[in-house]
Amino acid sequence: MAAGAAMLAMGCSGKWTTQESGAEMAGGAGGSEGTAQGGDPGSAAACAAGEARCNASGLRETCTSDGGWSVSDFVCARNVAVDDDVGSTCVTKTDGSYRCWGEDPGGALPAERYRRVQLTRQGLIGLTEDGRLLAAETLLPDGLPPVASFRATNMWGEQGVCPLFVDGSFAVLLDRNQENLPEPPDKVVEFEGPFTQALCAWEGLVAGVRPDGSLWQFHGMETIPGEFTQVAFSNRIVCGLTKAGGIQCFEPSISCGNTPSTHCAGPEYPEFSGGPYRSITATAGAVCAIDAEGALTCRRYDGADMPIDAGRFTFIEGGYDLLCGVRTDGSGACFRHGGWNLGEVGPFVPVEPALDPGW
Repeated sequence: MAAGAAMLAMGCSGKWTTQESGAEMAGGAGGSEGTAQGGDPGSAAACAAGEARCNASGLRETCTSDGGWSVSDFVCARNVAVDDDVGSTCVTKTDGSYRCWGEDPGGALPAERYRRVQLTRQGLIGLTEDGRLLAAETLLPDGLPPVASFRATNMWGEQGVCPLFVDGSFAVLLDRNQENLPEPPDKVVEFEGPFTQALCAWEGLVAGVRPDGSLWQFHGMETIPGEFTQVAFSNRIVCGLTKAGGIQCFEPSISCGNTPSTHCAGPEYPEFSGGPYRSITATAGAVCAIDAEGALTCRRYDGADMPIDAGRFTFIEGGYDLLCGVRTDGSGACFRHGGWNLGEVGPFVPVEPALDPGW
């Protein structure tokens, strides 16, 4: 397919999928079979036949019977974006191409090399390799500064796009297509930075990590001091990943109600005794983490164990009742837990049809 060409097709579930091809991979890598040192550049450690990993060029390598690594033309996934409003998913690969499952995507994104693509209720939104935020249907403000990361979700009843800018500032951009929204500048909600990480979650939740390692929440709770590097949260819990690889969880500042169906996690917060961990994320009912070896661990908000796939992962992202990730072999996978109330949440089961393992 020509670079930048878009393809729409009905997925096995009867929902729309969309695929966009990226630019040619930097350095011209790709296509030829052979042996190479992959994964950890320069590593010559013996491997088990059939084992697969992604090399520094973003291509899958498979261990041969003689203990060497054979490079394939399979391009590894970089991330999986979960829309926690409508439940769609998008895989973005290391060559900037993407494929999405879920909602009808509507219009196509411009032909670019993308770092992350999300399929929202208002169509596709993508972050390019050079930090530009582009949208197929959503009207974004002109002249946005370079973007480091973004997420879109339901913010106060309308779609919001939440970019963290390269300079550490953070904002919520409310969908300018919505006629019932106030006129600018109220369509852009800015938060006083700087942040090293900041994101939004369904619905209307915002949290971030300050340069001093403290956790911040929009809904008025005092900043939580510490040496945090990442935050994961929903309307029921806030957890932080520490510089040392530990995980600490707290009650969110947003009101959680007084009935059993809407209460927060309560006194028994999830505990992660293993580690060290290198990444965390949250769904509506669980907090999940990847440890230093790539193993995935999930805990329900009341501390109950949430068994999940025993494979190794390099990336995870949660939203609503979905958890998606990238395996060490560069393929994507998604899992869904049942229920919303804590007593009904779990267990995680693979989403069918699975994300296309051959793409």
